[in-house]
Amino acid sequence: MGTASRDDGWSVIVPTRAGWTNLQRSLPAIAAALGGAGEILVVADNVRLDPEAGRSLPFRAVAHGGERGFATACNAGAREARGRRLLFVNDDVEVEPTTVAALEHVLDDPGVAAVGPNVWSETLGRSESGSRLEWRRGVFDARQDALPESGVWDVPFLTGAAIAVRRDEFLRIGGFDERLAPYYWEDADLCLRLRAGRRIVAVGDAIVRHRHGATIGMEDPRARRIVYERNRLLVTWRHAGGLRVAAHLAWLPARLGASCLRDRVVVRAWLEALRRRGRHPDARS
Repeated sequence: MGTASRDDGWSVIVPTRAGWTNLQRSLPAIAAALGGAGEILVVADNVRLDPEAGRSLPFRAVAHGGERGFATACNAGAREARGRRLLFVNDDVEVEPTTVAALEHVLDDPGVAAVGPNVWSETLGRSESGSRLEWRRGVFDARQDALPESGVWDVPFLTGAAIAVRRDEFLRIGGFDERLAPYYWEDADLCLRLRAGRRIVAVGDAIVRHRHGATIGMEDPRARRIVYERNRLLVTWRHAGGLRVAAHLAWLPARLGASCLRDRVVVRAWLEALRRRGRHPDARS
C-alpha cells in the first residue's frame, strides 16, 4: 500500500454505502470531536455522492475503484490519509465530543496496538464493545457483550464500527484483508495481526452511538449469513494453529453434513472461502 505525507493529527476514515442518508448525521459529530485537529475522509463504496448535498459538511472525498466492501474502502482511505493516527468509523456511527481525545491518550501508549471506543448499539440498547473470541466446534466464534462505562479494558478484538490505529503500522501490515469484502470479520482479523504481544483495548468512557446494521441490514439475510460463515472460515484458516487445525479438520465433515440437511449456508460459504483463499491476501501476518 502506498503512503501519503504525514502529520501528527487524526485522519478519520468513513466508508459509506448509504451516502448522505447517514453522513448528514455522522460527519458534524466527527468534526466536533476532532476540534480542528485532523481531517475527515469519506470513501464512497458503490454509491454516488452528490457534491451539492454535502457542500456544508467538512470532509475530503476519496475515490474508490476497487471491489465494494468495508476493507477495500478503508484501505483506500488509509492510503490517502495524512494523519499519524487513523480512526475508522462506520457511516451510521455518531461520535461523542470527547471520544477522539480519549482514544488519543490511550493510543499514544506504545504498548497498545489498537484502541476502540465503547460502541453503544441503538438497536440492541446496550454496549457491544466487550468482545470475546472463542473456539467452538472447530472455528472461531466472535461475541460482543456490554463494556463497562469507565476504565480501559483489554479485549481480543475491536468492533469495526469504530477502531483507531497508528497509520504506519496499519500500512505496514497491509491494512484490512480485502479477501473479507464486503463485510464481517475484518476487525477481528486486523486486531489478531496487529497485536504482536501488545494490547488491544476498549475505552469505557469514550462513547460512540451505532445504528447497527443501518446499511447491511437492508441486504438479503441468507446472503449475509453466507458472507459471515465464509469470512469466519478464512479467519480461522489464517489464525488457528497447533491442535486447533486438527480440531477444525475433525469438525468440518459434521458442519458440512449438517448444513446439507438444512439450508446449505455453510457448504456455500466453504466453497466460496476455498476460492477466496487462493487469492494473494492484501494483508499478511
